[in-house]
Amino acid sequence: MTKKEYLRQYISADKEIGRLIDELDAWENLATKITPSYSDMPKAFGEDKTQLAVENIVRLQIELNDKIDSLVNLRKEIELTINSIHNPILQNLLRLKYFDNKTWEQIAVDMNYSYRQICRLHGQALSQMILYKKMS
Repeated sequence: MTKKEYLRQYISADKEIGRLIDELDAWENLATKITPSYSDMPKAFGEDKTQLAVENIVRLQIELNDKIDSLVNLRKEIELTINSIHNPILQNLLRLKYFDNKTWEQIAVDMNYSYRQICRLHGQALSQMILYKKMS
């Protein structure tokens, strides 16, 4: 795993949490959806949609909590790695890129540097970075 891949783990994990939240919202909407029944006829034996939705909601909530815990731990680990760099400008650049998921252009504007200078600074930051987790 390269240093960039190591840092990108946070963005990937954050996106996965966003996907799980969207899925949870969809199941919650399905569970609370009210559908009128106009027939007095007994229903056939089958799976209760509300029960299925509730089961999926509980499963997703557990999975989401686990992912959030992992994300918090990963952020702490990456924060230690970023803090291993003694230059606050380079630290800020890495936080903007790998925590805030900004583009190089946005970072250049935010930091008042040229695009090329941001690319050079990024290279410096990666070379100075000390990983606190073994690269596999």
